[in-house]
Amino acid sequence: MTNKDTEAIVSSTKAYYDGPADQIYRTIWGDNLHLGVPCGDECPHPEAMEHTNEIMAQAVNLKPETKVLDLGCGYGSTARYLASEYGCHVTATNISQKELDLAAERTSQAGLENLLNFEYGDFHQLKYADGSFDIIWSQEAFLHGADKALILSECLRVLEPGGTLVFTDILVRAGTPQADRDRIYDRVKSPDMWDLPDYQQALTKLGFEVGRLEDWSKHVARSYGWVRDQVLQNRTELLKLVDETTVDATVDALGFWVEAANAGKIGWAMFVAQKPSV
Repeated sequence: MTNKDTEAIVSSTKAYYDGPADQIYRTIWGDNLHLGVPCGDECPHPEAMEHTNEIMAQAVNLKPETKVLDLGCGYGSTARYLASEYGCHVTATNISQKELDLAAERTSQAGLENLLNFEYGDFHQLKYADGSFDIIWSQEAFLHGADKALILSECLRVLEPGGTLVFTDILVRAGTPQADRDRIYDRVKSPDMWDLPDYQQALTKLGFEVGRLEDWSKHVARSYGWVRDQVLQNRTELLKLVDETTVDATVDALGFWVEAANAGKIGWAMFVAQKPSV
């Protein structure tokens, strides 16, 4: 894939998140734009999203002196969680200026400006020096990547020796028909989505030591079913912000994602991988 191809995909993703999706996400999801691992059968999705953050944070060694890089930070909810709960410094990057602006506003309201930096950043080409961070964190962002191997390579480069990469991503299972893949990709404007073995192999090839891997695929349909139901329940409010065609297309696309997840075509997993110490 050429640099021009990558730039085109980054531009398309930015347009997606700065466009109507911004209004839908703010209204439906709030500040936390992620899937959720429920903490019980009756666990509401907002609490399930918070539970996901807790699981990921407990999987790594977070201390006040820890330097964290959050790739694809959205509205900054997770970065604020890490700063407030663990006192660590977080550099949070994104390609959506609208999301970055709201993230900075929310952070100011929370009084966490001394621990958080929000910056524009493309994870295909990180601007940071080698060995700059103790932990790299990302949630459901790499799916947008044009060159996922390059993204993982950049993560390896900017981690200090012994540093940890922890991330979740939405997966498309091997064997999924191309027609279904196209519909799945179209909703989030992704060029390609990997399966679990693809990430395992790429991480290992780069030299990462994969210490923990959790397949959370059974929670995908539940998460997107909640989002679809919220769009339907808030349709009147959304129509004040977004045109009817976009709202109806969103409901249809989310419905297909739920069906695809139930059919085992869409998955979700957490990876924890360490850069060798030497």
